[in-house]
Amino acid sequence: MKSIASLALVALLGLAPAGAAAQEGEAPGLQDDPDGGHFLFIPGIGRIPLPPGGRSLQPDDPDEHFVPPRLGPKAAKPPPDPPLGPEEREARDMARLFERLAGAEDEREAQGAASAILRRWSQSGSDTIDLLAERARAAETAGAPTLAKALLDYIVALSPQWPEGFVRRARVEASEGDVAGALADLETAARMEPKRFDALEALGTLAEKAGDKKRALDAWRKALDIYPRDGALAGNVERLRLELEGQPI
Repeated sequence: MKSIASLALVALLGLAPAGAAAQEGEAPGLQDDPDGGHFLFIPGIGRIPLPPGGRSLQPDDPDEHFVPPRLGPKAAKPPPDPPLGPEEREARDMARLFERLAGAEDEREAQGAASAILRRWSQSGSDTIDLLAERARAAETAGAPTLAKALLDYIVALSPQWPEGFVRRARVEASEGDVAGALADLETAARMEPKRFDALEALGTLAEKAGDKKRALDAWRKALDIYPRDGALAGNVERLRLELEGQPI
């Protein structure tokens, strides 16, 4: 005799009693009714009639007319950027250093960027030129300007595209009293490399000593535009500006 709970479940689900509707040995699962319907048979419970067209627990029949969309070829990834050559890397690094120099928040930060720039300028890219430049520096330090000048003349002749050679020769020339030669070399260096703030600053100093204050002010202003945190340079610009142009109206 079935329990009251089992009978209630049969009534709730609309089941045929297991003993009456189920045939012996009937396998559990989704089955078709001879009258065209469908039912789910669960052993111990009976047949659960499914609504017309229902196929519970089974996937829908595939739509035989469905055509999957045709996908185009995947977009190819852009090729990686080619590696930079030595000159391109140098130009990129120098551009970053000049950005730091121009945007430095204080003089200490600016001095760090300026020192890094000067170190790069001091490298010619030639072992022979670097060796000669080192010997010229040693001669200058040892108080032998004639030897230093001779070596620097040779450097400029061998590597006329290296602005540093002209800057160093100008320093020796100035120490020997050859102001005209020094000014010419500094002008050459600044023309070859317009951001040579060191050449422009030295040019301004020599020009002022030579009495050409307008030339000096112009050179210092250019240098200050490149190196705005140079306090001494800013002071020279303001002093000479007041002397030549006076107070603004």
